[in-house]
Amino acid sequence: ISWDEALTMVAENLAKTRDKYGAESVMFFSGAILSMIPLTMISRFKSGFGEGVQTGQLGQLCCAAQGETSAAMTGYRVSETENLAYSKLPIAWGHNPAVSYLPHWRYIADGIQKGMRLVTIDPKFTETASKSDQWIAPRPGTDLAMAMGMIKVIIEENLYDTEFILSRTNMPFLVVEETGKLLRESDLKTDGDKKTFYVWDKATGAIAKANEAKTPVLEGSFDANDKKVRTVFSRLKDRVAPYDVAKVTEISGVDGEAIAALAREYATTKPAMLNSGMSGAQRTSNGEFFIAALITLASLTGNYGISGGGVNDTGGISGAKTDWSLTNPYKPDVKGNIPATKLGEWLLAEKPYPIKAIYWQGKGLGQQPSANKLVEAFKKMDFVVVQEQHFTDAAQLADVVLPVSMLFERYDLMQPIRNFYYQLMDKAIEPMWESHSDTWIYTELAKRLGFGDLFKKTEEEWIDDMLKNTGLTVKSLRESGPVWMWSNEKLNTFGVKWDKPPFYWFKDTPFTTPSGRIEIHAVRWEDKGVEPMVDFVPAEEGPLTAPDLMAKYPLQLTNHKINAFVHSTYQKMKWVREIFPQPWVEIHVDDAAQRGISDGAMVEIFNDRGSVKAVAHVHTGIRKGVISMQNGWWLDSGGCSSVITNDEHTKQGGYGHTLNSTLAEVRRA
Repeated sequence: ISWDEALTMVAENLAKTRDKYGAESVMFFSGAILSMIPLTMISRFKSGFGEGVQTGQLGQLCCAAQGETSAAMTGYRVSETENLAYSKLPIAWGHNPAVSYLPHWRYIADGIQKGMRLVTIDPKFTETASKSDQWIAPRPGTDLAMAMGMIKVIIEENLYDTEFILSRTNMPFLVVEETGKLLRESDLKTDGDKKTFYVWDKATGAIAKANEAKTPVLEGSFDANDKKVRTVFSRLKDRVAPYDVAKVTEISGVDGEAIAALAREYATTKPAMLNSGMSGAQRTSNGEFFIAALITLASLTGNYGISGGGVNDTGGISGAKTDWSLTNPYKPDVKGNIPATKLGEWLLAEKPYPIKAIYWQGKGLGQQPSANKLVEAFKKMDFVVVQEQHFTDAAQLADVVLPVSMLFERYDLMQPIRNFYYQLMDKAIEPMWESHSDTWIYTELAKRLGFGDLFKKTEEEWIDDMLKNTGLTVKSLRESGPVWMWSNEKLNTFGVKWDKPPFYWFKDTPFTTPSGRIEIHAVRWEDKGVEPMVDFVPAEEGPLTAPDLMAKYPLQLTNHKINAFVHSTYQKMKWVREIFPQPWVEIHVDDAAQRGISDGAMVEIFNDRGSVKAVAHVHTGIRKGVISMQNGWWLDSGGCSSVITNDEHTKQGGYGHTLNSTLAEVRRA
C-alpha cells in the first residue's frame, strides 16, 4: 500500500482505540536507541496522542539494577573509561569488555602491557578471562555472597580506609535499632530536617550532626535521647559476619580462601577498580544488592575519588544539558505501569488494564524475556504497528509496518550518556527507496490525529531546540565537530575545572545523595520502604530457593554477547551469518557426557517456558552445571534464548532484568 494509505490506516485505528478505551489502552515501546531524535519523537507523539494520558513502564532490560543502586548509593552513574588506564587491579566482574565494551578493553589491553593485573569473575571462560591473570567461576547468582565474603575479610582484618569512611560515607551514621532507620533531626524535633543525620561524637560523648562532629565514631552502640542506636558500619559488620570462607565456598562453589585472598589483594592495591560494566551478575534476582556490595567494597577501601578506582559502569552520566521538556508537551498522566520484564505476561493478563493496541519502534521481540508470552500478546491485540528498518520478528506480527530510514539518512544528536561529547549526526544521503525518518512519520501521523501543531519543525530545528540550554547549535557543531562537555562552562554539569588535569569522579564531582556522601545505608531505599543496605538474597531459580525445580532442570542458564551482534542488531547480515550460521549453547564436557551429547551435535534447551534448539559447543571453559547462550538471535532462528529466560524483576525499585537466574535442561535434539 502507499504511504498515505498506511498512515491513514494507522491514524484511524489508533484514534478508534483511544476514543473507545482511552489513550492508556495504546502502549508505545522503543528499543535501545541512544541518539536523541527517535526517542524524543516517540515520547512527544505519545504525549500529544493522549494529551498526557499514557501507560508507563517500570525498569528496563539493560542495566536497571546498576542504575537504581548507583542512584541510591552515590547519586548517579558514571563511566570511568579513560581512568581504566591507571588501574593497577581491575576486576572484570561479570563483564566481558573484550567483546561487549571495546572502549574499556582498549585501556585494559594497554594496561596489561604495562604490568596491570587483571582478574575476571564469570562462570564462563570469556575472551577477557583468556587475557586475565586469574579466572574465578562462581555459580550464577552467587556473586553477591562472594562480595559479602570480601567485605567481611576487609572489615575483620582492618584493611579498610578509616579516614575515607568517616569523611566520605555514611558508615558512621546512627541507625535506630527499633526501626532500622537512620536517626534524623526530624526524629528529634517536630520541625527537624529529614536530611540532617547524626553520628556519635567521641569528643562530647553524645550525638552530633554528621557534618559538625569533631571526632565521629565508626563502630558501636549507644543511647541517644532514649533511643538505642548503632552505627551503619556496625550493622554492616554484623550483616556480613556469616559469610566466612566456608559459607562463601558452600554458596558460590568457589574456593572461599581464593576469595579471601582476592579481598586482601583488592584492599591493599590502589588504585583498584571493580569493572562491572553492565554486569551479567546484576541481571539476576539479587542484582541491586550485588551492585551495592561492589560500591561498599570500593567505599571501605577508599577507592573512590582516585583515578583508576571506583565501580566502573558503562552507563556514562545522565548529566546532559539538552532540553528534555520537548518529550512531554503535556504533563504526564500515567494511568498504570507495566514492568519491562513482565511485558508479555501483563499484556496477556490485561494488567493493570487491557491494552488494545501497540506502537512498536525499533525493537525485536527476541530481546524480551519469556518471549513466547509476548508473541501471544501481540496476536491478541486489536492493532499493532511496527516502525522498523528491517522485517523483524515484531514486524512479522504487525498489521502495518512503517519502513524507517537508516541513521546515515537523517539528522540526529548524540549527547552525554555513554560518553562526554555532544556530537551532530549529519545526514549523509537522502533516504533510500520509500523509507522515511522517525520524525517525518510522527509528523504525518500527528497531522492526521489532530495534534500536528506539536510537529511543525525539521529535524535540524528540533536539534537546535534540544541544544538551547547549551549554547550549541546545529551550525556550531557542524563547524566544530564533537564538543567535550567538560570544556564548556554551560555544558559542565558539576562545574569541574576541566583544565585542571587529571579529573577524578567523586573528587571533582559530588555525591548527590541526600547526605552528600556514599550511602551504604541508602536513604532512597529507606524512604521506599525496602531494605536499605546490602543483604544476601539467593537467586529465585537456583539450588537455595528452588530445589524441586532444579531437580527437573539442573542446569543454570546464562547469556553472553558475541562480537558480531549489538543485541539483536546485525543478526540478519549475510556475511555475519557466514561466520555465525546458527545459535549455539556452551556446555561443560562432564554435563555433555552425562547427556550423551557430543561437540557439534544439535540439542534442545528447554524448561517450563518453552524450548529452543542450538548446536552444542562442548568444552571445559565453562563452569560445570552452567550453560551459556548468545544474546541477540531473532525468534525465527529457533535458538533465541529469551524464549526460556526468567521474566521476574529485581525488588529494590529498579525492576531489573533477571535472565541469568534461569534453570533449564539440555537433551539431544
